[in-house]
Amino acid sequence: MADRPSRTIRSLSHSALAVTAVISLAPLVWVWVASLRTSADITGDPLGLPGRPHWDNYVNAWTQARFADYLGNSLIIGAGTVLVVLVCAVPAAYALASLRLPLSQPVFLVFLLGLMIPVWSIIIPLFFQMRNLGLVDTRTGAILIEASLGLPFAIFMLRAFMQTVPPEIIDAARIDGAGNLRVIWSVVLPLARPTLQALVVFEFMWSWNEMVVPLFFLQDEAVRTLPIGLTFFQGRFTSDTGVIAAGTTLATIPVLLVYLLLNRQFIRGLTAGATR
Repeated sequence: MADRPSRTIRSLSHSALAVTAVISLAPLVWVWVASLRTSADITGDPLGLPGRPHWDNYVNAWTQARFADYLGNSLIIGAGTVLVVLVCAVPAAYALASLRLPLSQPVFLVFLLGLMIPVWSIIIPLFFQMRNLGLVDTRTGAILIEASLGLPFAIFMLRAFMQTVPPEIIDAARIDGAGNLRVIWSVVLPLARPTLQALVVFEFMWSWNEMVVPLFFLQDEAVRTLPIGLTFFQGRFTSDTGVIAAGTTLATIPVLLVYLLLNRQFIRGLTAGATR
């Protein structure tokens, strides 16, 4: 009898999760199925299954819409953004969490303000600043902007984890003669691996799906990212739903691969501080 309420709550929770999963995955599955059908088939029966898979939709999407170029640009900008964020956020979070520095709390509050500022409110002064630096229409400029936008959350997440590291471990490393860089490399980074892997997934997904920065700062077709290329691609192939669905499917594959490779570490990183 005592287990009945918990079983009921558990059943309701599982049912709610199942409904949420179906609602979330249904559009994605529809796009995947539609990518193997012709436009006439989709118009005649939107929810039907492909009788004969039309793989030529993927060939047309890949060859006629410069998908390879857009994919390469998105990968370079996503990987560069993750690298810059980690390189800057790890020492900053370590200093804010473990070193007794003056003004560390006000500096941390300044970083937190970065979480509250919408990118639209700074886009115009940022554009003129990047233009003066000659970084408009360059992948380097996009990496720097997206990394600066992702840095406040990364510092917030890493600082919260580093505050849970027992200070005795860091003190023991210092007694053995380790400096701050050695402590970060040999002590902090191995302990923070789940949090770092969760950050990699977060930052890569945000960079991959980013629309505002590429729309304003990557106007040259040669440096466009996949989401922006997909927007122009939709205008060019508006009448061919199958090719548009194939292009959309190609755009989802890298993010799914990153999540499938790191999903265990992603969940472990999100819950790392929950049980401490």
